[in-house]
Amino acid sequence: MITAKYSGDVTPLPADPKKTGYTFAGWDKTIPAKMPAEDMTITAQWQINQYTIHFNTNGGTEIADITQDYDTAVTAPANPTKEGYTFSGWDQTIPSTMPAEDMTITALWNINSYEIRFRDSENRYPDVVYTGNYNSSTSSIKKPTWTKTGYTIHWDKEIPNPMPATGTLITASWTINQYTISFDTT
Repeated sequence: MITAKYSGDVTPLPADPKKTGYTFAGWDKTIPAKMPAEDMTITAQWQINQYTIHFNTNGGTEIADITQDYDTAVTAPANPTKEGYTFSGWDQTIPSTMPAEDMTITALWNINSYEIRFRDSENRYPDVVYTGNYNSSTSSIKKPTWTKTGYTIHWDKEIPNPMPATGTLITASWTINQYTISFDTT
């Protein structure tokens, strides 16, 4: 507010006002250099600001940024996915309305564990199970040393390395051995 006598200097001029989430765009009327012979109301004009929420998914599926006007409703995106991991949330709450600043929200993940299971196709032996975290080394895992007299064991697949993002079943099967009886007549 400026109060002055008619025709007196209108000084000092006011500083540009500030309003959260908006940029001052000027006044609706020109501020007179001399006080007029009437009261005046001069109204600030505002331009709403846009802000951006960035999503860092830490290697998960990409989520597009949300850019929109200040204080408008924000629709939270679907949760990202990441092979071998379970999404456990965001490092901060996604706001329900656009804040008056840009922000980055980061995904949090829990690593999943998976099984490598060895099974005997004839159920002569109980299953042997190894559990490990996704993408961890499986080089220390050895196939069971099952035996069956007169047979040779065969496995339907090799041990995957590193640990895959699914359980793995490796099945033993047996092939009968062939033997020879030789007669020495000397």
